[in-house]
Amino acid sequence: MKRICLVTGSRAEYGIMKGLMAKLDQDPQIQLDIVATAMHMEEIYGLTYRVIEADGFKLTKKIPLGLTNTSKAVAVAAISRLQLALSELFESVTYDLIIILGDRYEMLAVANTALLYNVPVCHLHGGEKTLGNFDEYIRHAITKMSHLHLTATEDYRKRVIQMGEAPERVINTGALGVENALNLPRLSLASLEEGLDIPLKDYYVVLFHPVTLDGETAAAQQIATLLKALQGIDQSLVFIGANSDTGSDVIMAQIREFVAAATATGRYLFSSLTTQEYQSLVAHSKGLIGNSSSGLIEVPSLNRPTLNIGDRQKGRLHGPSVLDVPVDEQAISQGIAAMAEVTDFSNPYFQPQASQKAYLAIKEALKEGLTTAKDFYDIKGEV
Repeated sequence: MKRICLVTGSRAEYGIMKGLMAKLDQDPQIQLDIVATAMHMEEIYGLTYRVIEADGFKLTKKIPLGLTNTSKAVAVAAISRLQLALSELFESVTYDLIIILGDRYEMLAVANTALLYNVPVCHLHGGEKTLGNFDEYIRHAITKMSHLHLTATEDYRKRVIQMGEAPERVINTGALGVENALNLPRLSLASLEEGLDIPLKDYYVVLFHPVTLDGETAAAQQIATLLKALQGIDQSLVFIGANSDTGSDVIMAQIREFVAAATATGRYLFSSLTTQEYQSLVAHSKGLIGNSSSGLIEVPSLNRPTLNIGDRQKGRLHGPSVLDVPVDEQAISQGIAAMAEVTDFSNPYFQPQASQKAYLAIKEALKEGLTTAKDFYDIKGEV
């Protein structure tokens, strides 16, 4: 029996890993312990740990981090709380593997604790570039602290190897979130209208996060520019709450004011949605406006265009249905108009059976006896 710990801190991250989690949880040779933390444990973000439980998963540990605001001080304190709580868990349980996804600051705390307790780390979505955020540095740091890498494209696989990771431990599975977008049952428009209690017709979904390297002042300016551009369109707007990155409070305050100031219906805000609700909402919409990674990775497979604004996703691979524009009112307005002309929804992140490939890669690594010992792989010629 192998014992695996999977740590999840956000609604989006859980939605991506849900299929893989189910496969691991149903394997009689694996005991899967799930830890919910960060945004999952905060009422302002919808207490989304309850979604995990409602889906039939048992949570081994729930770790609230006191995310009372999105200041740097609160983020640093949260990292400390998470490391202390995980150390208590690791003192009592010996794990064969820790699974984490992405590049959020709480995942750096998980990798750091696992390293000290000599537990191998499986990292999903390494090798990617997002040059506008400090997530860029966290992602690559986690790569060097990890021992099994499941990447979303071949380009990203090569980049992880370029960082000195052994090729046999770097597997291109494709993006698990794309599999969700293709296979998760879609809610009908009528079901969405009833469940969300809003009318839905000719609407855009808006999801905008801070560009963390730019600071809170820039976040305020950027969301103000976006909202000014949105002020001039006739279609309805459904906003999804920003994540807990530093600067998100500033963004959310302006969005709440924008929605509240509407003289007529047509502007709506939801702090959090399930993966099924979010993907169904986008699938019935005219497209996604903002700077979320889901717009580049998953939305193309929903056959909807994405208007990607600013530098948050700068450097990340995407297909032709993603239109890049700067944070400029006129450019955003022109970009929204251009979304109607998008017809090619090919997705570089797609691979068939991505979660099955990830599951088999994890099983094989455990069978071979994955350890924390590793050399630096030096590239000789082309990868």
